[in-house]
Amino acid sequence: MKKVLPILADLANGIFATFLASWIVGINPTWHFVVGILFAMSPDLDAISELWNRGIVVASSRHLRDHRAGFHYPILFIIIGVILIYFSQFWGLLFLIATVLHFFNDLYGTGWGISILWPFSSRRYKLFARRINYLPKYLLVEQGHWARLSNEDRQLHFIVSWRDDELPEFIRRYGIENWIDIFYLNLNWTSAIEYGLFLLSLLLLGAHFFNF
Repeated sequence: MKKVLPILADLANGIFATFLASWIVGINPTWHFVVGILFAMSPDLDAISELWNRGIVVASSRHLRDHRAGFHYPILFIIIGVILIYFSQFWGLLFLIATVLHFFNDLYGTGWGISILWPFSSRRYKLFARRINYLPKYLLVEQGHWARLSNEDRQLHFIVSWRDDELPEFIRRYGIENWIDIFYLNLNWTSAIEYGLFLLSLLLLGAHFFNF
């Protein structure tokens, strides 16, 4: 059941995208929310093989490959969205908004960022993070990393990045296998934002369908 927690933000992003695209085009959404959610989850299609083979999606010391090396290239989805807008304004906007929201979530949430400048650069970027990618300070203290870190590595930065050739070593040293337990079964700013967005999306859905 806990494996569902990381996708709550995608559910919320699909709902928000449907509301926004519908408002822009001027339609009353109903079943469109289902498609919006599917669009919002579509960048994670690159995780299906890992989930199938390993039963978990995680980059850690036991698995150095991050699934976001598959489809997580925003420019591809932006191009597809623009093409879809040419044929259908609503569906194109829905696809574009839903996937952009997904990528924005990947920039600040869990994981090792995304290659927002691909194909010009494969460097991964992430917002509000440390290069070692540990957000809760208590984890660094518990695992003995904090005392060995420089002042620079201890600080949170607005933006951090990793080159392709250095990312596997960072994952090997600092990858977290039980990231769902740590990030989603505890209250932290990532879980608070994602749970808050999901609850807000449910409230908007309720107001839309039941007029409360």
